[in-house]
Amino acid sequence: MTTALLVTAAVVAPTQPVAAAAEPLKIGVLIALSGPAAAYGSEERRAIEAVAKRVNAAGGIKGRPIQLIVRDTKTNPTEAARLANQVILDDRVIAIIGATTGSETLSFAELAMREKVPVFPMVGTQSVTDPNEPFSKWVFRMSVPIAVDLPASRSRMVADGHKRAAIFSEEDAYGKQASEMFAQLSHDKGDLQIVANVSAPKAATDLTAVATTIRNAKPDAIFLATASTGSAGAFLRKVQEVGLNVPVYGLAGIVQSQIIKNAGKAAESLIAPALVNPDEPGPLAELFALMKDHGGVTGFGALLGANAMAGVVAALQSGATTGAALRDAMESIGPVKGYAAGPIQFSKTDHDGWGPGTLFFVTIRNGTFKNL
Repeated sequence: MTTALLVTAAVVAPTQPVAAAAEPLKIGVLIALSGPAAAYGSEERRAIEAVAKRVNAAGGIKGRPIQLIVRDTKTNPTEAARLANQVILDDRVIAIIGATTGSETLSFAELAMREKVPVFPMVGTQSVTDPNEPFSKWVFRMSVPIAVDLPASRSRMVADGHKRAAIFSEEDAYGKQASEMFAQLSHDKGDLQIVANVSAPKAATDLTAVATTIRNAKPDAIFLATASTGSAGAFLRKVQEVGLNVPVYGLAGIVQSQIIKNAGKAAESLIAPALVNPDEPGPLAELFALMKDHGGVTGFGALLGANAMAGVVAALQSGATTGAALRDAMESIGPVKGYAAGPIQFSKTDHDGWGPGTLFFVTIRNGTFKNL
């Protein structure tokens, strides 16, 4: 942990209500409340609203309430871009929390940059903070990047003695980047043969062909390059149906209670690095307490939503009241103690705030997540 001042964004207890006449600080929330990523978005929304409610109940930010302007992107980049245009130009928000997926975030990142509105996406997609892209100066990732959890998952697969891996990915920016990175790392290290690399569209309903292709390649492990519990659940069931019984290694975003509901017994083949175990509070007691009256913690979404809002609150508490000032504050306020296992910190040269120390491995036994 850095020795810099630790900013505590979590408000401990409500004290007094915000003055009704105070001008609100408007924050746009663009998340997937419908479509394939809705399982994430609905929990992100509950967590974001829980933090904002605490802050407002305690007097707001120097007497000004936080006003959330929530919109459903429908897990659709085109819709996300339309809504970003609306909340930036019409509602005049000073920051955007979202989107839920990398493809949606990339659809409006350049607009946000032009209008000087910082963006806090809760995604692992590597390219949203690509330093070669000018918009990256306005994007602060509120999730673990693929560059952190993917090598951890791959190393675990190798350490477990596997030699022949198949890759299954969903056809979006996250899946494409994850599958390419996994294959490249395996090639460079020479410790894992990729025997199949297949993908499917987000909306695919029949995964028989891809599961059969993987089975025929005879892998001894599978890498799952998607954070969608819908397609991942369908894939795990189909793998079991075609008679393939090998462990499946995933990424942190797949650690959601919904994956157990969607995959049933087939989910018990899954091993993944996690930022949160929805079945065991562990070091995340503050998050579980926050969400106690807001639907509980069912997976990744609550952790990301709570910390995204906590990060924005920390920057506002430093005195920022405009998008440009909020962006500058995020780079200079030091580590933020939100609701994660460890602090989150950004700088002028690093907009990926989550490190490998926040990860631990889980699997599924008898319908619940278990730490390994």
